[in-house]
Amino acid sequence: MNFSQLQGLAALADTGSFTEAAERVHLTQSAVSHGLAALESELGVTLVERSRKGVAALTAAGERIMPHVRAMLAHAEAVEQEARAAQGRVAGRLRLASIQAFIPPRVLGSLLATFQQRYPEIEVVLFEGALQDVGEWIQQSVVDLGLVLLPARGTISTQIATDELIVLVPADHALRSRAAVRHEELLDEGFILEKTNCALHVLAQAGFSFGGQRPNIRYQANDSATIFAMVREGLGITIAPRHMLPSKLDGLALLRLDPPQPLLIGLAARAKTPVSPAASRFTEVAADWASQQSAADWFSEA
Repeated sequence: MNFSQLQGLAALADTGSFTEAAERVHLTQSAVSHGLAALESELGVTLVERSRKGVAALTAAGERIMPHVRAMLAHAEAVEQEARAAQGRVAGRLRLASIQAFIPPRVLGSLLATFQQRYPEIEVVLFEGALQDVGEWIQQSVVDLGLVLLPARGTISTQIATDELIVLVPADHALRSRAAVRHEELLDEGFILEKTNCALHVLAQAGFSFGGQRPNIRYQANDSATIFAMVREGLGITIAPRHMLPSKLDGLALLRLDPPQPLLIGLAARAKTPVSPAASRFTEVAADWASQQSAADWFSEA
């Protein structure tokens, strides 16, 4: 078993393609394939299967092994970074995850730009996914850090921003003149939400229960622009973070929840696992960046 084989296996798990995996680890496709075969022979189990369409997928044994592989690769990267730090250099790779439905692009862009200016030799590899995806990536060592909603169980975290859940209704809706609304008043409404587990988190955060009288999810769509257009046409209402709302509210009315429902955005790493120098530096920059910002600065124009 060698480092190159483990890198190839992780790349295959991430991409599902021998060609893309080879590009990621800077080897030929043949080298990745031979490395995998040698690793499987040494371990005595099949780790990856190819479909008829050429898609590579982990076997059950591969799935069980991957968390250990990722942890080994993360530790190896940390060792290299520590060695560079001892030489007075801060360089290496940082794998950062972000929740698409909740993290404002402006916040992410500003934070990455600030970090790049301070540490130009650290390469940031960005992963974007749903709430559950990012949580799993952190716990499985797919990423070093994740921009998440707090609290995030099983992590150590630093808060960097605050947002708020907002109700959006058509401009002619009966509730349009209300400044705020209780979630109980929305039980008979038809909701239009995203097709991810983030939608259920939003409803739970807003106070809805999925035990007794459940909220009516009438439609689900893949992107926020479609959702807002459907609300504008009177097909239902939605609940979303304030930063996700369109800059122009023509045909829409905005209501706060009563009581207000804040969303705490933080930077999280897996608990009880040493962080790499790059992750430590990014956390420091994020904390410093957050101290110089305010929620109004970063969410009022979203």
